[in-house]
Amino acid sequence: MGTEKRRCMICGKEKEMTDAICDPCKAEIRGEAIDKHKQIKKDADREFRKEGVKPDKK
Repeated sequence: MGTEKRRCMICGKEKEMTDAICDPCKAEIRGEAIDKHKQIKKDADREFRKEGVKPDKK
């Protein structure tokens, strides 16, 4: 399965790629997911502190 010209499912640009999503779009999606994960952890830690439990620093 080599590289071939395809349209990205996210941005619609035609590029040579092996997947349905181009690398810049993949990186952007990963970044958004990491940011969302960090926000969820931050919110959970805040709720722990409200209850008087010290959250783990992992």
